[in-house]
Amino acid sequence: MRRHNADACDASLRPSHSTASLKTAITRIAAVGLAVGLTMALPVDSAYAGETVADHTVDAADSSRTSSDGTIHLADQETPAANAMPENPGAELPAQVSADIPDDATVVSEELAVTAEGEVKDIETGTTVTDPAIVGTADTPADPLAKTDGKSFIPVDASAVKDAVAANGGDANATSGDSGAAADSNAGAESNDDATATPDAAAGQDTGNNNDSAGTNGTDSSNADANDSADNSTPDTTDNAEDSASSDGSDAGTTPDATANPSAFRSSSSAQAQPHVYAANFTGNQYGAHWGTYNGTSAFFDVDNALFAQQAKGVIDVSKWQGTIDWAKAKADGVQGAIIRLGFGSGNAIDGQAKRNISECKRLGIPFGVYWFSYAESANAGNWEGEDTVAKLRAAGVRPSDLSFPVFYDLEDWTGSWNGHTAPTNPNTWNGAVNNWYAKLKAAGYNNLSVYSYTSYLKSALKNNNIWSKTRWVASYGARTGFEVSANDRFWQYTSDGHINGISGTVDLNAFGYKTVANSNNSNNSNSNSGNSNSQPTYPVKGAMGEEWARIGGSKSVIGNPIANEVCNWSAGKQNCYQNFERGAISWTPSTGAHYTSGELRKEWANRHYEHGVLGYPTADEERLSDGWWRQHFQHGDIWVKGTTTKYVMLLNLRDSYNAHGGYARLGAPTGNEERLSNGYWRQRCARGDVWTRNGAAEKYVMLLNLRDSYNAHGGFGRLGGPTHDEERLSDGYWRQRCVRGDVWTRNGAAEKYVMLLNLRDSYNAHGGFGRLGGPTHDEERLSDGYWRQRCVRGDVWTRNGAAKKYVMLLALRDEYYRLGGFSKNGGPTSDEWHSGLWYQRCQRHLLQVP
Repeated sequence: MRRHNADACDASLRPSHSTASLKTAITRIAAVGLAVGLTMALPVDSAYAGETVADHTVDAADSSRTSSDGTIHLADQETPAANAMPENPGAELPAQVSADIPDDATVVSEELAVTAEGEVKDIETGTTVTDPAIVGTADTPADPLAKTDGKSFIPVDASAVKDAVAANGGDANATSGDSGAAADSNAGAESNDDATATPDAAAGQDTGNNNDSAGTNGTDSSNADANDSADNSTPDTTDNAEDSASSDGSDAGTTPDATANPSAFRSSSSAQAQPHVYAANFTGNQYGAHWGTYNGTSAFFDVDNALFAQQAKGVIDVSKWQGTIDWAKAKADGVQGAIIRLGFGSGNAIDGQAKRNISECKRLGIPFGVYWFSYAESANAGNWEGEDTVAKLRAAGVRPSDLSFPVFYDLEDWTGSWNGHTAPTNPNTWNGAVNNWYAKLKAAGYNNLSVYSYTSYLKSALKNNNIWSKTRWVASYGARTGFEVSANDRFWQYTSDGHINGISGTVDLNAFGYKTVANSNNSNNSNSNSGNSNSQPTYPVKGAMGEEWARIGGSKSVIGNPIANEVCNWSAGKQNCYQNFERGAISWTPSTGAHYTSGELRKEWANRHYEHGVLGYPTADEERLSDGWWRQHFQHGDIWVKGTTTKYVMLLNLRDSYNAHGGYARLGAPTGNEERLSNGYWRQRCARGDVWTRNGAAEKYVMLLNLRDSYNAHGGFGRLGGPTHDEERLSDGYWRQRCVRGDVWTRNGAAEKYVMLLNLRDSYNAHGGFGRLGGPTHDEERLSDGYWRQRCVRGDVWTRNGAAKKYVMLLALRDEYYRLGGFSKNGGPTSDEWHSGLWYQRCQRHLLQVP
């Protein structure tokens, strides 16, 4: 693959990308938060309305200044380089763009573009790239970072790159004969590390100052929308930042200590917080996102001084593309945590540096998490990738207790990195993959899980409430994230151009911390009234339960402050702990992790005898679904509530059937509790279909919508028995579901509903079934002399004397039969048709014949 301007300047003067970081090859952060023509004077407005702006300045290391009127001025380093790739400050524009690159292609590196069909092309020559190391093979995807030699790159529309090339004097529609001249035309134009692209003027909207809080599971409590549902509804795209004026738990009306004094930031002696020491390398990004202090702790802010996270740590994410890292030097240079790539897809090798990186972080006491890049094409691929993630975690010797940060599922548009395959564009597909991956990790004991992605992908292919609620790590290299992380603990990957001692080349820099203070013992709070949810707790919240409490918002969470010490049982095989809070409790076991219960969900759990009942312990936090529903997963079933009066439980095999058949997105919420029927059947009715199991977990079915209506209209379980298959979509508008004593049919939605029972069904199947006869057009008719008939599209099915005699009457013979008077004149058939020059069929009182 040809490099731009390979001879344009001395190699020693060009930035190296051979070991540079990370994080995506084919897809990278679309610059929702970047904008063309960002002014050099940005007024500080809504995010800090009502606060003393002059006390909150940007870190001097970010080379910005704040004037007396509260306006932030970006320093000269923000001036974009004329030859920088749009939205990619460290990437150089090509000298030309080939005419073979269509406008709707996506530029994914300095050299490559991917067409809408997934074909990878050299951007200057238009040559198709076939190197398996770059595009993979039909059976095996490439390393997703190979396209950029591990250097992060924000995908850009080819049309935008063409416009930039033309504005820079290059040829935006070059033919193959122009390539040599084009290469020379850009000689000596290699960009340096400090060059930045012009920010995009349409950058993410200003973070609102909206402090609306969602009530939890039928109560009017604030802040606890775990939103972990499989709900397929469109997420609310409005940023909903909390008012930061009192988010730390300080007394209402007190302005928090929000300063960005560089000395305080790098070596704070504040009595309210533990000091954090940062190297100068942990600065902000090119667009004004910056470090500072908040309530005496290190913090990270967007360009508008809106708080992203307090109690913040500088975290890097790394892979084999960083080479052999000197972790001792990195730690000394301010690295306070790491997210380590474990692998990608399924069935591929573990990242070449993962085991060493993990071992070094353990040795040096550097908190770490891991991430797994997804190549999922289907929901089921999440199962395979989950199994492989677990296998690689165990191979690397990573126990759940080793992880200070989550195991992240990295979701990106990987089209172009796996030859002949394309990434999903339907959020439902991604949602299914996420749920399956989560299930595999949780079953193995890894409960601290999250999703990573970038803003534009979250607002397109990942636009799903469940995925959004699971996303705690977002990548955006702009002035703002452009995406509101709903969890209290959060990560912002704010630049890919970091430089850290001990790492060759560049590395992604992240800010990790909390929206609201995670431990009020470290807050600037003098209120000791334990009855106030903003007060310092009297009882310590330890270990995994402490992490859970911090994650959901600590004192400001839906459960408030602890009202007692934890209670634990350490007996072999029975280890568990719980701790009661003002408005709920947190429960923990080694297999389920720590999860809170509150409100109406907790009341229903109590009605069913807590963990001693059929449900066992919670395995997830509560989820807010659509239409007023809340759900919480437990070891042996789920509790559902709506308001204070509607409560159901879905247990064991019925839950498995429900989840296997599309869950909430397809079936809606339950409308009743389980029913035990005869013949081994159990049923639970839901809004858009009924869930069935038979003989335990052996058979699982659902009966949906119009088929369910047809089933109920024709006698339901008492007449038809339970289903024996899932629904079948046939041609000509027909749907069918087979049951023990008959088949249920619908046609054209709810317009036509039929059943075909017992002997008539047997006769229908024996005479060619749907392929020969089509679907039914009437329900069965009982005639005289032992005959039953059911009319179908291309013939009528007959039985006589039960199962003893079975016939069909087809097409022209049927037409002749009815022309001659039908059953009253001809009686019923006594034989099937035969052909001897003409077609014949014998009836009781007539011999039919047609050409």
